[in-house]
Amino acid sequence: MNIHQLFQLQKLDTEIDEKKKRLGDVLKAQKEPASLQKKRQRAETAVETLQKWQTKHQDLTLEVGSVTTKAKNSENRLYSGKVTNPKELSDLQQEIESLGRRKAALEDEVLEALVMIEDAQTEKTAADDELATAVADWEKHSAHLKAEQNELALSLHKLMQTRKTKASMIDAASLQEYEELRKQKHGTAVAGLRVNMCLGCRTTVSANKVKEVNEGRQVYCGGCGRLLAML
Repeated sequence: MNIHQLFQLQKLDTEIDEKKKRLGDVLKAQKEPASLQKKRQRAETAVETLQKWQTKHQDLTLEVGSVTTKAKNSENRLYSGKVTNPKELSDLQQEIESLGRRKAALEDEVLEALVMIEDAQTEKTAADDELATAVADWEKHSAHLKAEQNELALSLHKLMQTRKTKASMIDAASLQEYEELRKQKHGTAVAGLRVNMCLGCRTTVSANKVKEVNEGRQVYCGGCGRLLAML
């Protein structure tokens, strides 16, 4: 077993694992944030509110026109001289008065709708401006993430090719043991040894084991069970 070769493979695998994790984070970060979705929802709500009041104003205006026409027709009939029945004349007068009250109430509602339209337009403008700023910021941020994603993908491709080459130079038995240790030890099968300390678990290694590591022999850390390689 060539510990030096395994240690070089371990360094590669550690870098690959780190870049894969970062790639996952970058992909996740490209999902539109809740803050932007909230601003988008605000803008959509503003449009709906404005349209609602514009429609109401249009309906009210049409109704005012209809009531005005009806009242005018009744007045023409009342003053035409063609109606002589006192009861019918009284009914016409009452109808005209009722239509007048209805028209006044409708005109108040029209004014209210105009005020609401103005408020809704103000809100829509503010919401649109805020959304436009947020979208521009997000697109800029997203572009950086996309660029990093491409860099990571390219880097990973190169690392995987290098790993394939290095792994092919290690005997099958050693490689299998290395892979099994990687699974057991959270991705790190070979830990560096600095002076007499295992960098995998910070355990002090005996002088005898340090000597064996220096000789290139197969030595396991008594603390974490990883293979040791001298830095």
